Order: sequence, then C-alpha cells, then structure tokens
Amino acid sequence: MMPLISLEAAQLLSALPAIQRARGWRLYTAEGGRILDLYADGGRMPLGRRAGSAGKLAKEMIDRGLLSAYPTFWRKRLENQILSWLPDYAGILFFPTEIEALTALAALDADFLMDLRKGLSLQESLADFSRRVAIEVPFGEYKREAPETPGGSALAGPYALALLPLAPAWDFGVVVARTRDDLSALASTTISSGANASLELPSRESSVPAIKLAVGARSLADFEAYRKKTGEKAWAAIDPFIVGLFDRSGPWLYPRYAKPKQANVFASCLSAGILISPDYDLPSIVPGEFDAGEVAPLRSILA
Repeated sequence: MMPLISLEAAQLLSALPAIQRARGWRLYTAEGGRILDLYADGGRMPLGRRAGSAGKLAKEMIDRGLLSAYPTFWRKRLENQILSWLPDYAGILFFPTEIEALTALAALDADFLMDLRKGLSLQESLADFSRRVAIEVPFGEYKREAPETPGGSALAGPYALALLPLAPAWDFGVVVARTRDDLSALASTTISSGANASLELPSRESSVPAIKLAVGARSLADFEAYRKKTGEKAWAAIDPFIVGLFDRSGPWLYPRYAKPKQANVFASCLSAGILISPDYDLPSIVPGEFDAGEVAPLRSILA
C-alpha cells in the first residue's frame, strides 16, 4: 500500500464536496462541478476511474456468485502476473486487506516494535513503518523517495508491499519476497506493546475472495497495456503549467513549494477544480488525459 496519509492530509481530503460520479480522471460533484484528479488515491489508480475490462469482469463474477474466498484459478493467474511485473521477487502472499499485509511485515521490524513499546499508538507506528517499507507501485521506476523517510529502509530489503492498480473498493494486501524462504518468517506473532499489554498481529496469509483476485489480475493486465501506450511525451504535456509548483519525474509530481504551504496550495488547487495529493510527502500524478484549460490554473497557484 501507499504510505498511510497523515491526519492533516485526511482533513484536507474532507474538504472535497460530495462526489456524485467519477469517470476517467475526473470527479463530478453533486452540485454539477468537475474536478481533474491528480491525486488518483495516492497513485493507485493510474488508469483513472472507468469501467474497462476489470469492471466488466467484476459484474460477471457477481453474476456467478463468486464473492467468497473459494479456491480459484485466479490466485495462480494473479501470482504469475505479479512475478512477471516484478521479476526480482520469487514469492507472494495475499492478505484480505492492505493493512493486514502491512501489519504482518511490521511485526518483523525492530523499529516498529520499539515505537509501540515507547507508547505510540498502533496507527502512529504503522504510519511510520509504511513510509520505511519497500513499496512496489505502477510506474514505480520513476518514483523518488523523500530523503528523510527513504522507502525500503525497513526490514533490509527482503520484502515489499505490491500496490496493484486497483480502486480502494477492491483492497487486498500483496506481499512479495525475494525468496520463498523469506515468506516463512511471516508467521503469527504476539508482541508486547508495553504497559503489560500485547497485540495479536495478523501475519499469516489469509484467503481473499475470488472476485478481488480476478479484478486484480485484470487491472494489472489493463495497466500493462496502458503502460505501452503512454510515456514521457504524454506526461511532458503538463510541464508548461507546473513551473515553480511541481517537479516531474515520469508521471509523478513532487512539490517545489515548502511543506508549510501544503494546505493553502491544496485549497487553491481545489478551488480551481484540480485535486492534488493532500499529503506533501506523497506525489501527485499526471492524469492520463487532460486539456490545457483544465491545468492552466496551476500556473498561478503560487502567484
């Protein structure tokens, strides 16, 4: 999963008006407004919000009643697709949610355990860990990490969380490991959280409903097709509009402004019909389709 957003970022997102529908890279409000989405749920939806083949497959799976965690060929199909996408890894575990996958890995991390024993809440400790664990994402080869919270510093590299190009509604966790032997360390663990208390951390692979595995497999296939059709030429079209506001690395947009300005910049962009990442440390992303009129307000945000 992407690093957990901060409380401040969550509060900024709460300023969004009620969304009536979403199509492609645009959100449509109940009042008739339109918002160009450069947030894309933390970059997890680079294909935008559209039915596509994944949506059609989901409807078929619902019609077939495949909503429970029964054995299915989709698990093996998705595993093969992930290993093809991420050839540096050799093993995969699936979890019902990304939070469970994150917590399973966190239970192996000494700094996470130390945070708990110092009295930090589980949420705070997980948020810190999520910024240190390796995360494989679509277009991840273009991402850069914040110097103060380098990605992948936790657990010394044998594991990563793999973020599929999925809508949050289909959330499930994917852990990839460098070797299959590394997966054996993910066993259920009871750890002390201080004050004579303990936490049972879910760290064994659990079943995932077939419909989620199927949608994950189809979405990853859709992404591979999309990746072949897009690239630097398409992303560079936004460059004239972001001078002084963002630095671009591939499709990712990193703030050039100081962190204390995040709330004001977010609000100004939203007023102009543009949704950027609410979290300063999580980049925005170039939408797959936009016109000059939609992104032109970015030129004057910091004026």
